[in-house]
Amino acid sequence: MSGLMISASDFGYIPTVAIISYMGSKGNRARWLGGGCLLIALSNFLIAMPNFVFVNDVPQLNTSIVREKLAPPAYLLRPNVTEEELLSYPPFKERVLDFARNYLKTNTHGIPDEKNLLNAIFGDILQEMNGAAANNLARFKRSEIEQKNESDANKGDVEHLADMIRQDLIEEANGTLFFNALKAYVRRRVSEDSSSDEVKNAKDAAFSPFGYCDAIVNELRQIIDNMKCERDHTNTGPFIIIFFALFILGIGRTMPWSLGVPLIDDNVKRKNMPVYFAGMFFIKILGPAAGFSIGSLCNRLYYTLKAPEGLSPRDPSWIGAWWLGFLIIAAALVGPALVMFFFPHSNKLESDESKDNSGEATKKSKRNLKLVDRHISKSENGVAVVPLGVKEKVADFKTSVVEILKSPIYSGSLVGRALDVFAFKGFMVFMPKYLENHFGIPQYKVQIYLGSVGVGSFAVGMLTGSFVMRKFKLEGRKAALYVAICSMLAVFLSCGKIFLGCHSVVNSVGLKGQATNYNYNTECNADCSCDSVSLFPVCDIAGNPYFSPCHAGCRNSNVTDLKQRVMHFTDCKCTEEGTVVNRDWCKDDCDTMAVAYFALAAIAKIVGGMGVIPGVLIMLRSVAPKHRSISLGLSGFLVSLFATLPSPLVWGLLIDGACLVWDKTCSGAQGACSIYEPNTLRISMHVFYAILRCIALLSDLWVLYFAKDLKLVSKDESRETNGKEKVEMN
Repeated sequence: MSGLMISASDFGYIPTVAIISYMGSKGNRARWLGGGCLLIALSNFLIAMPNFVFVNDVPQLNTSIVREKLAPPAYLLRPNVTEEELLSYPPFKERVLDFARNYLKTNTHGIPDEKNLLNAIFGDILQEMNGAAANNLARFKRSEIEQKNESDANKGDVEHLADMIRQDLIEEANGTLFFNALKAYVRRRVSEDSSSDEVKNAKDAAFSPFGYCDAIVNELRQIIDNMKCERDHTNTGPFIIIFFALFILGIGRTMPWSLGVPLIDDNVKRKNMPVYFAGMFFIKILGPAAGFSIGSLCNRLYYTLKAPEGLSPRDPSWIGAWWLGFLIIAAALVGPALVMFFFPHSNKLESDESKDNSGEATKKSKRNLKLVDRHISKSENGVAVVPLGVKEKVADFKTSVVEILKSPIYSGSLVGRALDVFAFKGFMVFMPKYLENHFGIPQYKVQIYLGSVGVGSFAVGMLTGSFVMRKFKLEGRKAALYVAICSMLAVFLSCGKIFLGCHSVVNSVGLKGQATNYNYNTECNADCSCDSVSLFPVCDIAGNPYFSPCHAGCRNSNVTDLKQRVMHFTDCKCTEEGTVVNRDWCKDDCDTMAVAYFALAAIAKIVGGMGVIPGVLIMLRSVAPKHRSISLGLSGFLVSLFATLPSPLVWGLLIDGACLVWDKTCSGAQGACSIYEPNTLRISMHVFYAILRCIALLSDLWVLYFAKDLKLVSKDESRETNGKEKVEMN
């Protein structure tokens, strides 16, 4: 589904690019460009609409359901209720230490000091049973923590109480009065019903983005998940709207490339084209840079603009305000698009010469913008000759395509570009996911890095390539050889990224699950009902990772810094070190590797960008001037059909092959991948990319062979079709 969505714009681009490039080249290209920008603005607006049309309301959990779950079962009120049944009641079961529970099942004695025993075994529950005793216990905890070292201070309440339980329960052989107190607590819960605070706390915990070891809360979480599935909300509506919007985007983006490049070529001196191309491409890549920056800012915000407590942008379940950036871009495009429609319209080609009273030709003092292609056929009075009938237009179009494809330089460049785009498109589509999963970089930071390092380096490369081409006046085979060398060096540098691997926290959680076949439910969290809990990686003080606080057996949570969303999960039974877990304690070995990865990527982008301007000029000059727009449109059509359209689908299958843990949909089918095998993912992505780029190098050698007499900048097209001198604009 995601691969189909990514390729949606190509369904609009492929069938229209060749036609629009043909028709637009024979009309006012400025107005065609304005129309394309309006379509792009409309598509961005439509993409954001599902966020407002299909509002994903949070299911309303009935209070009676919560009270029912919190209420003790009726069998606990029987006079002959057993110790086993009492200790199986979730509020008791989750708080009593295992060794204490096992002892109580076989030993019942009188209790000389009831308060100490109850306080020792229970923490928060005793606030209802005996507030004064709970206060005494709190003071005991503080004094114990002060007496212990810093590592002990990070331990949970249960671990601090272990010595007290052993002394009061086992060494002093207490038990019978303890069970009487439990029975009294159960009777009071039944008679008084759950308080409003208890109900609210249970509901808040069930809706929280993380889950901890609380069977009742996790049962409520499962009820919420079932309610979401029962609402019959499908993604068909949003999918149709976004797919249609991307379809329109595909039509709109046909015009800037196929019509904009020839428009610039017609209005500047040929020797200055590399500089203008560099400027045009520099502005063009500012778009992705601005997009990454806007995306980074928007992803810092939660998609509802109000983040749940405890959830931060670094968490895997964080959903940024994805829709906000599309609205900003749509608003920014409308103004410039409307300005383009104010350029004058005329079928008569602007002539660079006029006649004096004697009929002799003289140069015009005023230079007009050539909005209509100056190389197309025209009549004696300077009007563009456009086939009128459909058959005539089809025949003219077919003739133009055949002439274009007969050029071996154009055909070779086209094949090489298709292979490069096939490699680059899929690789970049899944690059944010790769960086987040493999290096543990949050999405908003990924977009900043891709915008600054990736796009910025590519811009530097293109400007450098333009300078080199203008400085050394590269023509023919020299230019083709220069392009081939740049491509070869870029591929060589990209291959180096294969060896830059590490283990992020998420990957460490995945590798840790290999021993249990990725079943993170163990004996120590078997009573926590963690099946409905999603991935929320946490670590103990030693840095050992866990799938979630629930899978770490943590019974309680507290926010230590609300502004920074710093949370501690305490009283954890399944930890290898201590009884507290925290996101901030998770460490990996990815910082150095991430820096090396981006540094190598930046160098590869610079080297690869240096060959872009010469490569575009080679393709542009390899066909007759009157076929420039059609050749660019045909190139866009074939590259989209054979590269950009299938590339995300093929890359998606490749990446899915490295998945370790799949999420489940409501129907139980396979959903999105949450954890990947890091080595398989890294090697398969970069090796496949390198293979495609190496094959593309063969096309560069093909172009090098046929590019002997190709002129890119030295030969100035200063003649019209009637042979009279023209004056070009700077």
